[in-house]
Parts: sequence; structure tokens; C-alpha cells
Amino acid sequence: MSASREKKIRQDMAASGAVDPKAARKAEEAAKQRKSNILYGCIFGAFVLVAAAVVLWNSGIFQRNATALTVDGEKYTAAEVGYYYSSAYNSVASGQYASYYGLDKDKPLNQQNMNDMAKMLLGVSEDMTWDAYFKNAAKETLVNMTALCKAAEAAGFTFDEEMQQEMDNTMDVVSQYAKQNGMSVKAYLKAMFGTYMTVPTFQKLTKDSILASHYEEHYVGDLTYTDKEIADYYQENKSSLDVADYEYIYFRGSASSTTDADGNTVEPTEEEEAAAAAAAKENANEALERYQSGEKLEDIAEDYENGTYASPTASTNTGDAISTWVFDEGRQAGDTELVPDGDNYYLAVFHRSGRNEYNTVNVRHILIKVNSSSLDKESETYEADLAALKESKKAEADKILQEWKDGAATEESFAELADKYSEDGAAGGLYEQVYHNQMVTEFNDWIFDASRQTGDTGIVETTYGYHVMYFVGTDLPYWQVQVKNALQTKDRSDWIASLTENMTAEEGPGMKYVG
Repeated sequence: MSASREKKIRQDMAASGAVDPKAARKAEEAAKQRKSNILYGCIFGAFVLVAAAVVLWNSGIFQRNATALTVDGEKYTAAEVGYYYSSAYNSVASGQYASYYGLDKDKPLNQQNMNDMAKMLLGVSEDMTWDAYFKNAAKETLVNMTALCKAAEAAGFTFDEEMQQEMDNTMDVVSQYAKQNGMSVKAYLKAMFGTYMTVPTFQKLTKDSILASHYEEHYVGDLTYTDKEIADYYQENKSSLDVADYEYIYFRGSASSTTDADGNTVEPTEEEEAAAAAAAKENANEALERYQSGEKLEDIAEDYENGTYASPTASTNTGDAISTWVFDEGRQAGDTELVPDGDNYYLAVFHRSGRNEYNTVNVRHILIKVNSSSLDKESETYEADLAALKESKKAEADKILQEWKDGAATEESFAELADKYSEDGAAGGLYEQVYHNQMVTEFNDWIFDASRQTGDTGIVETTYGYHVMYFVGTDLPYWQVQVKNALQTKDRSDWIASLTENMTAEEGPGMKYVG
């Protein structure tokens, strides 16, 4: 059949509605191919979506942006709650009593219960894991932070230049620490505050914290109290505000453990414990007779292995056996008594008690730090390098003091230099109502020198570096400062409670990513 004839037949078949078998086969094959393409396209598209989701999940975007806590309508992400969780953890882990908490840094926190000592020191009344404790701490902080920020906004208290400077200083410090640890700021913040922390999140939280802190200071700073209120509070709380001078010999009434030949600890027997208690009582009575005969307590104590001498001055009432005796309202100078404390005894002699009458002081300073962290302590030239560093920093301090002397030489001009040069954050370098031993020893000794006069200047070296000093003058007696601080603390606590009493805090799905 000719090609033209075949073509004519196909045309006639098409015109009559018949299907060309060859064309049908081609159409069927094409349809199958289209279905295959669509199927594989869907599979590939799904694969791309899953891969993208995995990338996003691994990046932490989902987790850190998930709502972990809603406080009075304000939503906080896992990253934000995690910041306060980590802050609470860092505070405990590096705190003064860290060794007593039993916190294992290498074990998951949700698998560790707080021990009794930790609960007592941290004011926790129920059993809980460390993870639960830090989450509760984060929640409480965020509730307070939210309340303060809202109160500040309602009062028209806004973020000002001083706060911005504090913010900038904070970021500078973070940058310095990151550099010292060989890390980027981003990596350092993640190491300190959790995997989901970012620089913008840290900046936002820091800004809120600074605003809340300044508003709180503003509120507390405006609190005033009359002389009668201060006097009344003192009379009601003398036992916690007064200090006392006394001396004693402490006779230990318990036997000590020993070590056997294999180095094992051997606890004392009941007979040994009883003998130790009897010896303490006997020695205490004997020492009392010797003191009443005219011997000094310090000399007497040297003759007893189980006796320890001490002479506390300006000691506060800690509520233990000896404090209870010392701060008894009827106590008179010269009173002497054996004070039992379980199987132990104090041979105590009372001298005096009363409130802290000395005046606190106001002082300005300019701190020039001596940061030796960059020096190699293993180097043979370390001591020489450290001496050279100190010499250069001392020269900086001398130059600043001379600059002040060559200028207006006033308190105001000193404050300006403090803002310009000091590596301490206090505005104008000012510290007010400083009490004894609040500052490091050398600083304390300079400001409380009996000959110190308003306008005195000098340079003091401490473990922090060199301080260019300016003595402003004396302030309130310390007992009044103590009362004022106690009243402010109570009123501040009541105020915060009033701000938060109707606030709700609800955990969201993002809380599982915190900690």
C-alpha cells in the first residue's frame, strides 16, 4: 500500500470516529510517560521538602523559635527561656557554695535530684530535679522581667543613652571574653547560654534586662523613710542588726576519726565519743576556774588539745548557741558562762554589743585594670613581664591623676575622668554608703583611714589593678544604712509581688527544648 493510500485510510477512519491503532499505542505510551514523570516529580519534590526540613531542624530554627513560655500574653521562645535557664545554672555552678550542691556537670540535669544541702541553701522546700529547679528559676525571672518592663512602659520610662552605653559595654565585654576563648561572639554565646542562643536574641534580652533593672533602681531610689520609721525598725530588729565583741574557748566534745594502716577511715566508737564529751565538759569547767582566778582565755586555751580560742569583733547574730547567749537582751559586759552546744562547750566572755555607729563613706575611683591573662605563666620571663605590665598600668594611673590636678581639680572633673578612663562600670566612678570591708582590703584601708578628708586623692593597688581615688566624704551611720536597706528590700519585694500577682505563666511546646 502506498504511503498516500495509508494516509487516506487513516483520515477516513478518523472522520468516521474510528481509532487508529498505531496512534492509540503512541498516545498510551505518552500518557504512561507523563504519569511516570509526575510520580517521580512528586517523589523528588517530597525528598527536597524532607531534606529542607532536616536542614532547618538541625539548624535549630524550629526549636529556638518554638514558644516555651507565655507570660501575661507575652510569648517567649525556647532560646529566650533557655537564656535564663543557663543564667541560673551558671550562677549555681560557679557560686560560692557550688561544692555543697552535689551538682554533677557531666550528668543530665533531669536525672539529678537536688540534695538536702542544695535545697536548704537555695530555699527549696520540695524534692525536684536540677532541671526543674532551673526551669522554675527561668520562669520566675521572666515573670518579674515582664512585669517590670510593662510597668516601665506604663510609667513612660524609656531606654536612654546611659542604658545604651551599658548595652554597648556589655557587648564589648562579651566580645573580649569570646576573643580570649578563641571563639566568635556567636559561638561564645551558644556555649554560655545554650545551643539556640543567637546574637540578636542575646541583645534583645540584655536590653530588656537593663531597662527593667534601671526602672527597679529608679523605684527603689525614690523610697524615703522618716527618722521614726528607721528608729522603730531598729528597735524591732535589734538582734539581727546589733554586733558584739566577745571571746571564747570552744571545747570540742566529739572524737575524731582515725586512719588504719591501709589508709581506711576508722570512725570513733561509742566509748570514744562518750570519753570526748566528758573531757570537753571537764576541761571547760577547769578552764572557767582558771579564768576566774585571773588567767587569760587565750593563754588557757593553749593547754587543751580539744580547746580552740577565738575573739570575734563586730560579730553578727547567726542564731547558733554562742550567738543566742551573746545577744541575750540582759547580757552585760564581763558576763562569763559555760554555754553548752550538744556535747561541745563554749567558755564565753562577753565584752560589748550595740549597733554599728561608724559612718559609711562616699568615694569615687578610676580603675585601671591589670589583666595578665595574655601572659604565659610558664614562661621564664613571666615575673618580669608581669612587673612591666604593672609598671605601665601604674604609669597610666599616675597620668590620669596628674591630668585631674592640671585641670579643674574638682569632684565634678574627677567624675568626668572616671567616665572617660575607668574600667569599672559605676557612673562617675561613684560608690556611696560604703561600709567596712565591703571593698577589697587596700581599698577599704584607704577610705577608712582615720585621717581621711574630703577631696583627698591617691593611687591604691589591689588585685584588680590600680585605683585613682577621690574621697567624697562620710555618709549615714552604718546601722541606719542597714535599716534603710532592709526597709527598701521589703518594700521592693512587696512592689514586685503587686506587679506580678495577677500574671499568668503558661508553658508551651518549646519548653521541651529548654535545658
